[in-house]
Amino acid sequence: MNEFAGKLVADKYRIEELIRESESGDLYTGHHEVQDRPVTIKMLPSAYSVDTRWVKRFIDEARAASSLDHPNILNISDFGTDARGISYAVYESSDVQTLADLVGSEPAFDEKRALDISSQIAAGVTAAHAKKIVHGRLDPKNIFVSEGDVIKVSGFGGDPMYIVRDADPRYLAPEQCTAFPAADERSDVFSLGVLLYEMLSGSVPYDGATTTDILAKQNAEPPPPLSAFRRDLHPEIEPIVLSAMAADPERRYSNMAAFAEDLNILSGRLGVPLKAAAAAAGVTRKRSIWQTAFVVLAGISIFAAALIYATSVRKTDPTTQLVADAGSLPVQPIGPATGAQEESLARLPAMTDAEILANSMTSADDLPGGDGYNAWANGGVPPAGAPLGVPITGVPLNQTFPPDYVPQGGQVYTIEPGGSQFMPSEGVILVPVPMNTNTAVKPDPTTKTPPANTAVKPAPETKPTPKPMATPPPKGNKPAATQPKNEKPVPSGQPDDID
Repeated sequence: MNEFAGKLVADKYRIEELIRESESGDLYTGHHEVQDRPVTIKMLPSAYSVDTRWVKRFIDEARAASSLDHPNILNISDFGTDARGISYAVYESSDVQTLADLVGSEPAFDEKRALDISSQIAAGVTAAHAKKIVHGRLDPKNIFVSEGDVIKVSGFGGDPMYIVRDADPRYLAPEQCTAFPAADERSDVFSLGVLLYEMLSGSVPYDGATTTDILAKQNAEPPPPLSAFRRDLHPEIEPIVLSAMAADPERRYSNMAAFAEDLNILSGRLGVPLKAAAAAAGVTRKRSIWQTAFVVLAGISIFAAALIYATSVRKTDPTTQLVADAGSLPVQPIGPATGAQEESLARLPAMTDAEILANSMTSADDLPGGDGYNAWANGGVPPAGAPLGVPITGVPLNQTFPPDYVPQGGQVYTIEPGGSQFMPSEGVILVPVPMNTNTAVKPDPTTKTPPANTAVKPAPETKPTPKPMATPPPKGNKPAATQPKNEKPVPSGQPDDID
């Protein structure tokens, strides 16, 4: 219903003829009463004006669209809400004819005309994408065609994550037909690919009764080839259209600018005279490439000049010159395995074991403590965790015990010269026992101190004397077994009287 026809909005815009109705706003032709010029006016229906959420969405869309200014975009000049609560947005004048009217009246477009219209649409959408504005619902009803096929794209500024109920699903990308649409620049690439396919073939690539039917076809199979409709098309045009309509967004053109570039190249090969808007977009793109190349070359030249100055004039090598950190400290490894101790011992002259032991005791300050067995040997500092030594009056704990010191409770054995090779040739061996300072050790009366220079053998274990055999032992030249002292030998064949 044409509810606003003939009314004056904001005291200066006269509403005239209805162009089309939409959930996001109805489009009318209008007239600026103050400036006396034709305009296009978008009105929010009264049924939605009572809801502040719809009013806010309408104003936000108009505010976003007002930031765009391109020859192929229906530019906005004013928007707001008047004193009567009517929300409006004023655009530049445009013809009533849309691309939907042209497609419905012609079975198929000439490929040159189709490329021309598509290039202009791509130029306008590319300008919007540069401002981070995605159309999200590009279809033939949003494309206005003036005399001479001058294109004006309308409908920018809406939320791409919200698809209005009156949007045509045949032109939506597969990712927009889901419950949670995720539209981006590649979604507009898909929609423009469908528009170009329809202009060349006379029908949409996917059709169905519902959005679900269309989505199933988009994901199931590729569209019919354009060669099935006509044979006069350039061989390079179909790969461009199919790349734009890929169901997977990753397989489409990454952005609308890349799609527009291929369209312009193919139009140039076909001799299509580009409109001023599309040609200006192409020149701007080439100019930006040359500007980028100039900046890169200038940067390389400056870097090369600085490198030559550093190496030739200042005589420095930037790749090898290192600067030491003033606050750094030398790092010394813990306990390095230098072999100094082994080397010093190897240089000693041939000495006896006693001389080596005495020499090591006199140079205890130069060697670390411990000899591998006694942590307190060598007179040096014992290693960490060494057990405490036995306290001796006048001898610090970090010194070697005197050779003549016998711990309480120990025993002394004198070694005859020429004994075992694992024993020292002279001196003493200390056999310490656990010390108990509170209990005095009483000497064993049965133990006798052997004379000096006499090897002392430990007493054998006392075992019960076995009874003699009934048969006397055989005679031989072997010496008689040594009998313990203070005991009389038992005659052979006689039982002992110990029992």
